[in-house]
Amino acid sequence: KLLNCNRFKETSALKLTGEYVGQTKKKVEEQLKDAKGGVLFIDEAYELGKGSFGEEACTSLVAAMTDPEFVGTVIIIAGYKQQIDAMLNTNAGLKSRFTEFFDFPDWRKEDCLHWFKQRAETASFIMDDTAFAVLDSGFDELISLPGWGNARDVDKLWKAALKERASRVVASEHKELERTLQEVDLRVAMNEIALSRGGGEISTSQDQD
Repeated sequence: KLLNCNRFKETSALKLTGEYVGQTKKKVEEQLKDAKGGVLFIDEAYELGKGSFGEEACTSLVAAMTDPEFVGTVIIIAGYKQQIDAMLNTNAGLKSRFTEFFDFPDWRKEDCLHWFKQRAETASFIMDDTAFAVLDSGFDELISLPGWGNARDVDKLWKAALKERASRVVASEHKELERTLQEVDLRVAMNEIALSRGGGEISTSQDQD
């Protein structure tokens, strides 16, 4: 048995930092107490390395790791490797207490396609070969952009494509008999993400033919 209980508390760095002096320490203690004896999972933990309140949160975490009250509580921090390293370098005490690291490789294009297709099938949406081709070419460009977030961004693309489809269906004079995601829905959604990351409009194999 690795843990005292099966308690799991997920939080983020932003939820651990306060807006005024003294609030941060209270927030950290509240999250730790919710996870006591189990796991405290801190997503986007690299934000802890920013500003005076982030520093206070790091100091509070170090104090908790040596507090008998929280013996047996596992703290996991998650985020992009370079940013996590930079955050840990801001607090020697915190850095010395994180000795186990697990690197998860970025999603390949095939992983993105598989997830998106599964999501469409689960939601009973139909995509033709042209739509699949747009996805195939588009993911090549999207995953090369700065800040690509793997599953989070594929989910963002999925939601953006549904939004574009809804706008298209409402504006159309013809009722759509089947739930379809078309090439145009995917193109607009992909361009939206690409432009927000400083890229250009997505070019696909159809554009090059």
